[in-house]
Amino acid sequence: MRETRVLENGRSSSYCYEYKQEKDPGEPSHPDHLTTGCRNLNKVCVFVEKPPDPHEEKIENLEREVLALKKRLDGQQSQFSRALSAQGDAELTQATPSQPDRALSLAHMSPATTYSSPGSLRNKRKRSQFEVETALVPSFVTKGVITFEQARLFFDAFFQGCDRYVPIFDPRHDTFDSISSRSPLLFNAIITIGCGVLSDADSQICHLLNSHLRKTLNLVIVSPDLASLETVQALLVTACYVSERSLLLAFATRTALDLQLPDAYEDLRRRMVSRESSHASGNSRGFDQTDAALMRRARTWFQLVVLEQILHVDAGNLRSFQLKGDARRCRILLSKPFTNVLDLRLLSQVELNALRGKVHDSISATELDEEEIMDVLHDVQVDIDVWYSDWKNIMEASPTAETPVLLVNLEVQKYWSQTIALCRAIRALGDDNIAAMSPIQQDLLLMAKGALQSHLRIILDRPQHYLSKFCYAMDFVWAKCAFCFLLLLKLTRMLPDANESPRKQLLEDGTKLLKELNKAGGGLTSGGRTTTSRMYLQVLQQSIQKYGRALGSEYPASVQNEIDQINMEQDSQSPLNYFWAVGGSGAANELDSFIPEQFVTEWDFPGLEFSTTAAIGDGFFDEFLIGNAFTDTLFPGILA
Repeated sequence: MRETRVLENGRSSSYCYEYKQEKDPGEPSHPDHLTTGCRNLNKVCVFVEKPPDPHEEKIENLEREVLALKKRLDGQQSQFSRALSAQGDAELTQATPSQPDRALSLAHMSPATTYSSPGSLRNKRKRSQFEVETALVPSFVTKGVITFEQARLFFDAFFQGCDRYVPIFDPRHDTFDSISSRSPLLFNAIITIGCGVLSDADSQICHLLNSHLRKTLNLVIVSPDLASLETVQALLVTACYVSERSLLLAFATRTALDLQLPDAYEDLRRRMVSRESSHASGNSRGFDQTDAALMRRARTWFQLVVLEQILHVDAGNLRSFQLKGDARRCRILLSKPFTNVLDLRLLSQVELNALRGKVHDSISATELDEEEIMDVLHDVQVDIDVWYSDWKNIMEASPTAETPVLLVNLEVQKYWSQTIALCRAIRALGDDNIAAMSPIQQDLLLMAKGALQSHLRIILDRPQHYLSKFCYAMDFVWAKCAFCFLLLLKLTRMLPDANESPRKQLLEDGTKLLKELNKAGGGLTSGGRTTTSRMYLQVLQQSIQKYGRALGSEYPASVQNEIDQINMEQDSQSPLNYFWAVGGSGAANELDSFIPEQFVTEWDFPGLEFSTTAAIGDGFFDEFLIGNAFTDTLFPGILA
């Protein structure tokens, strides 16, 4: 601000004060510098400099310092970003041919994602008194736990059937030599499960391998450096065959998300769509290794999705993530050079369990009346029929040696899904007493009974394609099979047929089922899965005996001979002799209250809680849900 003295005729008349931009010190005075007001008055302004304000100078100095600091900080951030970018490029360049999946993962990460990866942050953070140990995981052969010949035997056993229930492998890529060199952890997991197929699950070698496998899994879970596609596969394989499946699947899912496995399917789908467009314009492009690597990652993620949906629907777990979009779009992967025959099984399960999850949420989300429930059931019946018809045609279009097994499994899944949807709908209506149910609800139960009868007929008529593979099956498959027959027995007694012929036929079918399962998942002489499979077989035998008594007559001679033959097996570790080797009638009395723990604490299969006011003899199945009506000396606290 300038203090301006206005002179008129050389005499001081007044003062005016105006804010005016300072001119350069060396610039001469000029009439143009007159203020607008003085010029209009034809007056001469004389500018007199005021002393500088010390406060204004301080403010200006501070502003200059702040500006300098800001420029300096911007320069440092720019240098830091360039250094990180160079480091990320170096990591991508150093990816070796034996690590195609890791290189592919880095290639599809954005710079922001790469910078925020656990490894980058761990290298940049300050040193601490506590650091995560980075250790190598040796294979069981290298460690001397088993011999090379045993490892080969157990590995081959796994890929004779377990890979059907965990279809995440590529036969062209996942060989004995390839897996053992790429990932000792995955190699150890495979041979541990394969050992359980060939020998009794309670044998010393199985306990030894499981103990060592748990230790290495604990190490991998806490060490981010060991995270890879093979680590996720090892966690997934182990989770399918142990009781801690939910926790291990949670770790596997967390690692898969960190590795961005969900993006693999989207990347592969975009590449395929672009390739189809190029092919249409005459630019054909053949198969490459990137497609195969993306499919391996997508295949592993799909299996995680399937198991998450199963545990959500059938075990009552809280939802971990939700599948958006149409699951049928995964069919674009079929019949491609990078897929194999087991992908038919996997992708059909992706569709079915996505459908089952939506139905479960629709029925369980809110309180629905009977009419709304029926609308949901009509829709799901149509959807399941369409799903089955589509995939049956797909599988039959390209027949292979695996096709008969795939078709039987497809039909089994169809009737299982229909049964669970019907029983869950009845549970949602809130009436478990059959005698008090409405005619519509009783019709739903009859539909469920019909689906269970079809389920039993399929697996008994073609046991070589289904029941004979049970030595490779996970516990969930054993649980489903046992539950379906138990629920059919219960509904047969509560909703009896007009004549006795179907009821006696059911008794014979039950004995045949028992014999086939005992043969498939027996003890030392025939290979075995776990003690859980023995428990399911034990409760089946006990229930069939109760059913025979409930019919009011002894077993027919043919049925009794079958049971006697089974009980006289020389193998004392056979599932049917599991608790019957010693103890006589005392052990049998204790087993009157025996039930598998999994039916109470692990699985949420609806239907066994249905009851009726009519007398049904010896309280058949009532002990399944009434924990204080009896004592279980063998398994105390199961129902407490």
